[in-house]
Amino acid sequence: MPSISVSYRDLCGLLGKTIEIDKLCERLGMLGMEAEANGDEIKIEIAHNRPDLLSCEGVARALRGFLQIETGLPKYKTKMSKVTVEVDPSVETVRPFITAGVVSNVKMADDIVASMMQVQEKLHASLGRKRDKASIGIYDLKTIVSPVRYTTTTPDGIRFQPLDFGRELTPAEILSEHPKGIEYRSLLQGLPRYPLLIDAKGTVLSLPPIINSENTRVTDQTEVLFIDVTGHDERAVNRALTIIMTGLGERGFTLEKVVVKYPKRRVITPNLKPRKLNLNVGNVNKTVGINISPKHIARLARAMRYGVEKINRNSLKLLLPPYRCDIMHEIDVIEDIAIAYGYDNLEPTLPKVLTIGERAPIEKISGKARRVLTGLNFMEVMTYTLTNPKVNFDLMRLKGEAVEIANPISEEYTILRNSLIPSLLLVLKENRRNPLPHKIFEIGDVVLLDEKSETGARNMRRAASAVAGEGFGFTYIKAVAEALLRELGLRWEAKAASHPSFIEGRVVEFFSGDKKIGIAGELHPEVILGFELENPVSVFEVDLE
Repeated sequence: MPSISVSYRDLCGLLGKTIEIDKLCERLGMLGMEAEANGDEIKIEIAHNRPDLLSCEGVARALRGFLQIETGLPKYKTKMSKVTVEVDPSVETVRPFITAGVVSNVKMADDIVASMMQVQEKLHASLGRKRDKASIGIYDLKTIVSPVRYTTTTPDGIRFQPLDFGRELTPAEILSEHPKGIEYRSLLQGLPRYPLLIDAKGTVLSLPPIINSENTRVTDQTEVLFIDVTGHDERAVNRALTIIMTGLGERGFTLEKVVVKYPKRRVITPNLKPRKLNLNVGNVNKTVGINISPKHIARLARAMRYGVEKINRNSLKLLLPPYRCDIMHEIDVIEDIAIAYGYDNLEPTLPKVLTIGERAPIEKISGKARRVLTGLNFMEVMTYTLTNPKVNFDLMRLKGEAVEIANPISEEYTILRNSLIPSLLLVLKENRRNPLPHKIFEIGDVVLLDEKSETGARNMRRAASAVAGEGFGFTYIKAVAEALLRELGLRWEAKAASHPSFIEGRVVEFFSGDKKIGIAGELHPEVILGFELENPVSVFEVDLE
């Protein structure tokens, strides 16, 4: 979970009242945010799906509703600025999307600067996927002459002085010499042209997504901010701008829209209009386990900063705040209603079933497999079931099909894995700098396509293990797999096999009767190098079903 640090004094200032710090931390916990105070600093852990809470302003906004200081939909008045952004066609194949806004009547106090820097950093890491999907630039508008041009330049093209650097550099030199350029150069390396923001006088604003120009630096004298967000994902770009702008709107600053002129369309950003959602009263009561009236649900919704447009007998028409990009379904709103109602106010009831619960057979087998592999000195890991074709197939030297996600929110997670081995190799990759050997295992589900299944796919529980380091080759991993099969009470036969992911002659498949139940062997060097590993790796994977 991402964490932020806020000033207790600043937070109380945004709330409009002083609340004892221990009580404040308790209320944050009730909202799903773990908080720990240390003097004036409060460290808060935020859920991954709530980027709107990655700032002191966002936390204060949520608390004001929960504490009944200010309820209902936050309203942000906007006006049109005189700034326009002209998008050059050359950015289409480089970094195609941009949104922008202006914030005026700004007072750059220390708390505001700290909050802006923090939310920018956190949004880059989360919503922006390390600046790939979206990156944010903030500038002093008085240093800029409209229109702003979003264009491209060659790597050795225009020279400018990047932030916190003593001399002018070309874009290519920034990627090799500036600390931020070195950190994020993989986002631009290999491109024939780099994205560039430049104003009507030729002043460079930034080299997105790497670094801003020293000429447009924000100082304690800045009164008007120009904010841009560029990226590869238009939805992420719009969401990041909305979160930044509405956060600054909580400070009482004036928000202004900007006209973005693409070659074939014209967009006005930010769009702060609320979305609408119909909330079924029966679904709320059934899901949460309560029985309350539509008016009571409306009060709880307002406490969570929703607008209530209409109350009917069986439903409510809600207005969703523009910064709540996490809401995709009615159930997301119901979760907020439960939080506002208070989990401590829910009355526990016995389930109306006639059976006595016990562990499912597959869980018993999984537990036994876990004990066996732990006893063999392997460390358990837990990884995501979601993955992508590159990891699941390409890096494993395989071709195949997997269950695809209909509307993925990230290119990293577009399919459901059909093997545990790639997941284990990602863990080895993240730990490749740690002392060898690495001996890890996972007991988890894979998802296999199955035309006979009602859904077209079925879950399969598997056990897999990986060993990285010298002296743990084919013989070792085969012995470990057979020890597991023996302890599980299975009868098996090991047969020599050929598999693209493994070294020829160093791989076997396990059969129980005519059914293939597993595989073990030494991975092919191309697989090892594909996962950026430097030592031999042996793996096995067996079905537990």
